[in-house]
Amino acid sequence: MPFKSFLAIIYATILTISALHMPQPLLPLLSSYFGTEMDTTSLIMSATFIPLTIIPVVLGVVLNYFSPKRLILFSALIHSIVVYLIAMTDKIHFVILLRFIEGFIISAILTSNTTYISSKAKVEKIQFYMSYYIAFTTIGGLLGRVIGSIITTYLGWQASFQIMSLSLLLILPMVYFFLEDIKIEKSDDSLIPINKILEILLDKKNRKIYFTIFLLFFIFTAITNFLPFRIKNLFSGTTEMTIGLIYSGYLTGIAISFIATKIIKFLGNERKTLLYGLMVYGIFLSLLSLPNLLLIFLVMFGFCSGMFLVHSVASGYLNKIAKTRKSIVNGAYIAIYYSGGVLGSYLPGLIYKNFGWLAFIVTLQFLVLMAFLTISKLPKR
Repeated sequence: MPFKSFLAIIYATILTISALHMPQPLLPLLSSYFGTEMDTTSLIMSATFIPLTIIPVVLGVVLNYFSPKRLILFSALIHSIVVYLIAMTDKIHFVILLRFIEGFIISAILTSNTTYISSKAKVEKIQFYMSYYIAFTTIGGLLGRVIGSIITTYLGWQASFQIMSLSLLLILPMVYFFLEDIKIEKSDDSLIPINKILEILLDKKNRKIYFTIFLLFFIFTAITNFLPFRIKNLFSGTTEMTIGLIYSGYLTGIAISFIATKIIKFLGNERKTLLYGLMVYGIFLSLLSLPNLLLIFLVMFGFCSGMFLVHSVASGYLNKIAKTRKSIVNGAYIAIYYSGGVLGSYLPGLIYKNFGWLAFIVTLQFLVLMAFLTISKLPKR
């Protein structure tokens, strides 16, 4: 695949993922601006995750009728308009609706990106390109949070959405000139058979991995969504820029995605690595109960390390044990992963709101324990 084509894919990916996560550190400010409770404001994130749970349908059906290039062009244009409209509204419910629409657009772009890579790259190079693609999705999540919060601190939250809208428009010339208009071979099996999905979901090993990955992202989304509210409650003068920098721990995700296989080799197997990752996850989660801003900043590096290690290993392990229907196995993984995000970005907020931060952390710690016990039941070899 030509370098310029991959560059266009990476730019589209970084901007799309940035737009997805940009509101997260701004949630306390948006809650104050719209005069809404924490749980209502958190729906700004939940609404966008919902469509991401149906990526398999988008992949199987839409790309039978549109080439990846055309779908990216159309989706990026609509995405830019939707993000601009968010900056213009003063109604929280309209923001939530627009974020819900944005979720479908993001699904279309990300699915088109991965489809283009798998279609254009040589077979022996697909793993290489996908590793870098995953790393850049992590970079996008970090940049969206950090740069969005910096812009908000100095220019206001509307400016961060307006600048993002303009940046998304720049996807159009890059994709138009750098990507080929390839055709994806139509599949008669575009609608995923229910019996095959159930067969995959009910497999003992798959079930344990899916349950773990659901809990993993449930916990991660709960922390990344409600930590800004915790920081504001502890230190009322904290700026959005400072909150955004708390997410710097995301950087560890980039390193972990590249060295996960080496960690597996060092520890012996995937099961031990998953247990180790969950142990790290739980330890640093506990430390987030302490009311110290510098400590929270440092702890997030360890917390993200545990999360991305489990995420990387679980995905690879599923593909390793899957003998057939890998597209369904991966589609189910993505759907379950983001389902955890949908619920994790809302339900734990009710515990925090009614019972406090310590009860919030204890509840999430219990879920880490459940995930640990689930993985411990995987075969030792």
